[in-house]
Amino acid sequence: MAEQFISASEAAERLDLALNTVKRRVDAGILRGYKDPITQRYEVSLRAVQDLLELRAALRRSASLPGSAQPRRDYVSRTVAATRR
Repeated sequence: MAEQFISASEAAERLDLALNTVKRRVDAGILRGYKDPITQRYEVSLRAVQDLLELRAALRRSASLPGSAQPRRDYVSRTVAATRR
């Protein structure tokens, strides 16, 4: 069966990402897809989008397991503030 592709804007909507983020991820090889050389439109593999959504769901489930701690917000904000000086 041939691989199905969806538009980059549809992929962005399904992944809750900005359109430019999806395009950058296709260019970087993070998301399977391509840019049509004639129309300059991006197409993203439907399977790649589904795989990423499944991965996100698995990470959310594992983060909710007993013993898993959320990152400390105060530490993160102090680190970011210290590097901006």
